[in-house]
Amino acid sequence: MAEERLKEINQFLERMSKEFPEQAKALMLFIRRVEEKGYLDTKTKELISVALGVAKHCQWCIAHTISSAELWICFKLKRWGDKLTQEGVRGLRERVLITAALPYSYAPRHFGHLAGAYLPADIFARFKRMKGAETIYVCGTDENASSIVIEAMRRGITPKELCDLYYPQQKDVFERLGISFDIFSRTSKPIHHEVVKEFYQRLWEKGYIYSKDVKQWWCPKCKIFLPDRFVVGTCPRCGAPNQYGDVCEVCGAWYEAFELKDPRCSLCGSRPEIRTRKHFFLKLSVLADKVLEYVKGKRFWRKATYNKTVAWLEKEGLRDKDITRDYEWGPQAPFPGAEGQVIYNWAENLLGYISATKDWAMNVARDPGRWRRFWLDENTKLYCFIGKDNLFFHTILFPALLIAHGDYILPYNVVVNEFVNLEGEKLSTSRGWVVWLHELLEEYDPDVVRYYATAIAPETRDTDFKWEDFMEKINGELIGTYGNFVHRVLTFIYSKMNGVVPEPGELDERDEEILSSRIKFAEEVGRKIEGCEFKAGLKTILKLAQEGNRYLNETAPWANPEKANTALYVLVQIVHALAVISAPYLPFTSQRILDYLNLDRRVEDLRWSDVEKLIPSGHRIKKPKPLFRKITREEIDEKLRRLESIKIQKKVGG
Repeated sequence: MAEERLKEINQFLERMSKEFPEQAKALMLFIRRVEEKGYLDTKTKELISVALGVAKHCQWCIAHTISSAELWICFKLKRWGDKLTQEGVRGLRERVLITAALPYSYAPRHFGHLAGAYLPADIFARFKRMKGAETIYVCGTDENASSIVIEAMRRGITPKELCDLYYPQQKDVFERLGISFDIFSRTSKPIHHEVVKEFYQRLWEKGYIYSKDVKQWWCPKCKIFLPDRFVVGTCPRCGAPNQYGDVCEVCGAWYEAFELKDPRCSLCGSRPEIRTRKHFFLKLSVLADKVLEYVKGKRFWRKATYNKTVAWLEKEGLRDKDITRDYEWGPQAPFPGAEGQVIYNWAENLLGYISATKDWAMNVARDPGRWRRFWLDENTKLYCFIGKDNLFFHTILFPALLIAHGDYILPYNVVVNEFVNLEGEKLSTSRGWVVWLHELLEEYDPDVVRYYATAIAPETRDTDFKWEDFMEKINGELIGTYGNFVHRVLTFIYSKMNGVVPEPGELDERDEEILSSRIKFAEEVGRKIEGCEFKAGLKTILKLAQEGNRYLNETAPWANPEKANTALYVLVQIVHALAVISAPYLPFTSQRILDYLNLDRRVEDLRWSDVEKLIPSGHRIKKPKPLFRKITREEIDEKLRRLESIKIQKKVGG
């Protein structure tokens, strides 16, 4: 139907062009731009045909130029929230909201956190901005978890003091890594408490919340109730020991604290007793069918994510969930009779994505109402990047909450990553079996860290950080292929051509092939990023560098002066293309290349289409330096010795 309508549109345009050539030309350009951008979906085609029908039969529209028809299109499209740009003839602009799991604010971030959520989300956000999409990437610290209260009690400080200590540290590490959050908020901010209050008042009014007496663990020694991480014991589902009172980190099961077997207080280690308390529950059970219907429309999710979510919903269903807790830190429960209770951490921290967006609208965009464009407009695509330990909360609980509320959009894609291990063993922060990001950045360029985190990205299975592999990939791939190619080309132009891009001769078939390959590779990288296949996208970038190296060796400008000008002209275009398509992955490196090319461009201002631009002959470059330093055998041996000492300590300590 849509294709037939489009054919009718084109036929009408042909007739219209004879009588109103300028108007027809403008609308044809509008349609072509929409088609090129890939946004001419069925709805848009139908809307254009409606607009043309109005223009066709309304002499006022035709007499007052095609802009009137465009205004009609704009009016119709607002039902789906499409934004029309103002570049002469308007074209549709995509809108994307990107979130990454909120990190707990009581410990530093390690390499697994980066590879599992923050870096892939950043690559995606940077790419979407380069494609011209209206994009924001929001995150912030999760400061209301029971684990934060416990850690603060152990240190003898308040939860706020603990969060105030780690928030700037985490923010600094992310900034040094080039993680381009539009805002890095905090769930202890008043705006978050306001969002949670409004949200749950709405659920209360709609009948999704009820109260009942429940069993709770009570520690007679500490004289406190023991929700969530205040109590540890054996998982009631899989039997794994040392699991917390709300979720099993081994099997992923979600349960009530009193279901734990062999419980003990996290603070003093004593066995708790059962007491009864009035708590408030979310009617998850009545939302199960709607959540399942939503998830079944997401077959493009990663296979494991989709299958696990559907299996959970079909086999286990959803049970109503206790969403209030008996301690003071966190957003207060806004229900009558819930005085002195706060909202369960997972039931409120998911709303941190909304409060962070509101925080951004008020304090960054300086437009308090702008958050609505991203959360209340179904044309916006919401991408959530998380680790597999948060799968249930983002693919089931979060959609359930949003469906119950009724106003907010649902996640378009939940991009779930597996875990990164270290030298074949699971990470353990308690015994130091971990690679801390702040320590990595003391020794290595941030793009070196970003490269390796993407190269071993745990997209479909657990992967392994190995120091030997780290050295091999950085020295062999990033430096040996990518960095070597860029440095060889720029150094030759600077030293042998007086730093001036030469005038090419006539390009032969091979020259044209390598020159056009930059477009082909850019398109492939773009497709991979769009599909959240970031590792594959990085490999494609490396292939372009390999192609460039191959062409450089074939043409050998140092030995073939008659071919040198043409070869170097082609090669500098490949270097420029690498700077453009590497920008989402290696922003610091891309900026250095742009600087060496003497292009007055900030990497943040690049557009994906810039890959098509050519550096003109006669352009003068700057003196290049090596992009990276080689990793030495000695430093890797030192890292391995440190890990071996940790293994020995574990054996000695039993």
